[in-house]
This record gives sequence, C-alpha cells and structure tokens, in this order.
Amino acid sequence: MAIIKKITKISNYKMKGRLTSCEAEYNDYTYNGVKYVRIQTFGSKDRKVKGKQSQVIHLNENTAKQLVEYLKNSFDI
Repeated sequence: MAIIKKITKISNYKMKGRLTSCEAEYNDYTYNGVKYVRIQTFGSKDRKVKGKQSQVIHLNENTAKQLVEYLKNSFDI
C-alpha cells in the first residue's frame, strides 16, 4: 500500500472515458508513531466482483493539509 508523499496540481487534465459512482470508507490510524488517514473505494455496482476494494490511499498530516487546501480552492469553500 502506498502513502502519498506529495500532491501536485496539474492544469492540463482532460477527462477521458466515463465516470462511475462507488462507495468509499475511511479510517484513521497510527503507524510507527505517525498518524494517517486511509480512504478506500469499492467497485461500482456494475463491477464483475461486487464489493471488491478498488483503490486505497493513505494520507499523512502534510498531504491531508495539501488536499484540504486544494479542495477549498477548487470548490470555493
């Protein structure tokens, strides 16, 4: 599993394909004295194996702060 060390915004992204909805869950935990937030997504209802974990990301305090700032800026919140 990967811990995201840095998040970089790119400005030239173009959506390809289609988006599907899925469910996600999160938890926080401490590993080697460092606190993390883990978010995992599960396949869409159309996925062949229902309920299978798709992606898992782990954020430490620094990357969580980066993400919060990006979200605030992107959604004007």
